[in-house]
Amino acid sequence: MNKLLMIGPFPDPVHGMSMANQMLLCGLEKKGYRVDHINTALLSKIESTKDQKKISFKKLFTAVGHISGELFKIFSNSYDVAYITPGHSFIGFMRYSPYMLACIIKRIPYFLHSHGGQLGNTYQEAGKLKKSTLKFLIKKSKGAIVLGDSLKWMFQDVLPPEKIFVCHNGVPEDIVSSKYDIENKLNKNPGILNLLYLSNLMEEKGILDLLNSLEYFIENHLNFKLNLAGNIEKNLEKDIYSLLEKNKDKVTYYGIIGGEKKRSLLLESDIFILPTYYPIEGQPISILEAMANGCAIVTTDQGGIGDIFQANVNGIECIKRNPHSIYDAVFKVSKELRRFQKQNYETALDNYTSNDFVKRVEKIINPSVK
Repeated sequence: MNKLLMIGPFPDPVHGMSMANQMLLCGLEKKGYRVDHINTALLSKIESTKDQKKISFKKLFTAVGHISGELFKIFSNSYDVAYITPGHSFIGFMRYSPYMLACIIKRIPYFLHSHGGQLGNTYQEAGKLKKSTLKFLIKKSKGAIVLGDSLKWMFQDVLPPEKIFVCHNGVPEDIVSSKYDIENKLNKNPGILNLLYLSNLMEEKGILDLLNSLEYFIENHLNFKLNLAGNIEKNLEKDIYSLLEKNKDKVTYYGIIGGEKKRSLLLESDIFILPTYYPIEGQPISILEAMANGCAIVTTDQGGIGDIFQANVNGIECIKRNPHSIYDAVFKVSKELRRFQKQNYETALDNYTSNDFVKRVEKIINPSVK
């Protein structure tokens, strides 16, 4: 393979798909691939699921303003393969249709990597014309990539099994802590329970449920500290800041963080909490990052989480939209904290490094890699 084209969102904003694309881009370049990329991120602020499905003038203007130059790049270059990470809604997927059509015209094989768990529902719920359009573009692809075995169903009505590939996410190198750091963490004297929510602060990611669960922690005299980091959903800012003020003695919000600051915060944390019911949830990189820093996990059975999280092995599962269940899960985890932490770090090193992720994608899209 001589030249590869990546098409999808890159930071900013920071979310699972943009992080994975950035990680893959850097990883392939380190391996010596010649890689061009088209950044399809339209806005720098995180939106709610409802707003993501809307066509705004700003989005449309931004997309149209970029697309002519982006299509010129495709038609004026020779690429061996294109790697595309499309949206999950019909509109989000069709946003990428000009690139797919350009690849079809240029006879560039393209792979579709779905970083969520919603595209299958979008296809099944679409009307006849929309379904035919989606089917045409998916069938013309070289194959579809999903984050876990539980998500293969999304393409089973369109593609044969041999064209549906599984590729678990990975963790950026600068976020993985050393064995020495983890040994120190596991050997420290237990004291205050350090809790962490590290994801975009969205209602459907469970952030309000988490903040509302704190009354149960306080009522039961649990000695804890909660740290939050991530981009706040724009429609939720008033509610978030109100709850932060209410719990200011127990909660610290760090904003958007990355690199060494993120790793340090993860390393200092005992339990990572993500009580998500996000409809397009795939396989959150944040959970893998927490594992790579020796954190126990409290999360839900949403999207593709079940492919990387096993209840009573990696932590405890909580009930969606249930603040008391979050408290109950954290309490149960605290009783076997070191077991969960040790297990998760070993699992992350064995399966979820950035090098593992890049190798998995490389093996799928490059037929010369065995």
